Amino acid sequence: MQVVRRVESSVVGIEVVAEFDRLATAVPAAWRELFSRHTEVPAPAGCRYAEASRHLGGGRYREVVGVVVAEPVAPPVGMSAVRIPGGDWVHHRHTGPVAEIGDGFQEIYGWATEQGITLGERKLDVGYHPDGTEGSHDLYIDVVGHLGSPRPRLPGRQQ
Repeated sequence: MQVVRRVESSVVGIEVVAEFDRLATAVPAAWRELFSRHTEVPAPAGCRYAEASRHLGGGRYREVVGVVVAEPVAPPVGMSAVRIPGGDWVHHRHTGPVAEIGDGFQEIYGWATEQGITLGERKLDVGYHPDGTEGSHDLYIDVVGHLGSPRPRLPGRQQ
């Protein structure tokens, strides 16, 4: 577990905006749609697709499942692009089953609390494969403060 500096990027793909209890069905449906249309988006680095998540408040979340792109691109019809700001993010490599990714994010929250790091509302999970192959996932949550003091977001560099 570590704080890394990420450069600004975007995730281009299928968007879901829903209450938390609907995500368990809406997100898998979005993945099925994305993989059926994978030729419409740029090929992902290392054949690893991503899920960007942001808590919108009031129990609602915005999820975009797709590919991470460094430069902005116009999303295909019926798809969206979400900006992933550059700056400090806590990174954790999850090596367990996909069903346990939530536990990996919980590990980040626990570690950040121990370190005095305040986390934001954005998450990024990179590691999905169209054929369902299980592999490692790079999990990230944005950092908005450190040791109780807001920390400015500085331009990132490649990690």
